Parts: sequence; structure tokens; C-alpha cells
Amino acid sequence: MRIQLKHLFFIGGLLILALGINMMTTVTSFGLSPYDSLFIALFQNFGVSIGFWMFMINFVFTIVVWVMDKSYLTIGTILTMILISVFVDAIGSVQVLMDMIRSFPKLLTLVLGNICIGTGIGIYVASRVSTAPQEAFVLVVSDRTKWTFRKTEIMLAFIFLAVSFSLDGPIYFGTIVLSFTTGWIIQAALNVGERVLQKAQKQPQSA
Repeated sequence: MRIQLKHLFFIGGLLILALGINMMTTVTSFGLSPYDSLFIALFQNFGVSIGFWMFMINFVFTIVVWVMDKSYLTIGTILTMILISVFVDAIGSVQVLMDMIRSFPKLLTLVLGNICIGTGIGIYVASRVSTAPQEAFVLVVSDRTKWTFRKTEIMLAFIFLAVSFSLDGPIYFGTIVLSFTTGWIIQAALNVGERVLQKAQKQPQSA
């Protein structure tokens, strides 16, 4: 029961995250997240592809985490990267859903997309089944510095924001809002997810 619930949290969190990412792609005029903004800035300045830069940055995160604490890296880290890409493409290919999202007011989409991204990350990280390189980096830094996940996530977002700004990336007011708020949403979802899983672990096996 415990393993099934953890996997449910893991897959559910990734799906919610993928939905949020697709929602955010429809409101680029309001500004992307610091991470997406940097990926696009690198693509605009140096070419290749956005996917390539996502991979390269995740690769850097992987190396840093490997040096700091190998225990945060598993084969599941690679699986998580693949699943996120698959889920994002799968949800984005559902035309009816994407058309419905595009019909929403842009500001509402920005808010809902941000909530989905933060909630999805928090839930799947809470499962402890596996983490993507970026979240593994945040976790290991949080562990070393004794900072909360939220504080570390916000600091990382501002680093991405600064680099994107230096590269003339797509930064607007929405980017600033996301920099300040996503970390708080992740922390809240992480706390709730961990409490739910802890309660489930305490239940009798027959429950």
C-alpha cells in the first residue's frame, strides 16, 4: 500500500507539472519561468535547440549533485527526466485540452500554470521515489545549508533569472512573479505530501 501510494504521488506529481508547463507555454507574452526563460535565451544566443540546453543544464546539476552527495542520484533520476518530457509532449498533443487552456484569460492561465508547476514538483519530490537533477540539486543544497526547499528553490530561480537577463532572455513581469512564488507553492505541496505519506505509513498493512 505504501509503495503504491508513493508511486501514485510520483506519477501524479509529474503529470500535474507537465500540465503546468503546457499552460505556461500559452502565456509567453507575460514572461516565462526563470528556468524556461534561460533555456530560450541560450537557444536564441547559441542555437542548437531548447531541448539540448535543458539537457546540458540538467547534466551540470547531475555532476554537481554527484560531487556533493551521490545518494541523491539514482537511475530514476534519468527516468524522471524522460517521463517529464514524455508527459509534456503527451499533454501538449491533446488539442482539445490546449484549446481550452488558450481560451482562459491569460492572467488566470499564468496563476493556474504556476500553481500546477509548484504543486506537481512538491508532490513528486515528496514521494521520494526519484527526483529530476534540478530538484536533486535543491534537495542536496538544502541538506547541506539547512535551508528550506523553498528558500533554496527561490535562490536558484534568481540565479537563472540573472543569467537569462544577461542574455536578453524573455523576462517580463510574470517572470518576476514566478521567481518569488513558485518556491512557496513547492514547499507547501511538499509539506502536505510528506504528511499524507507519513500518515499512510503508520496505517496497518491491512488498511
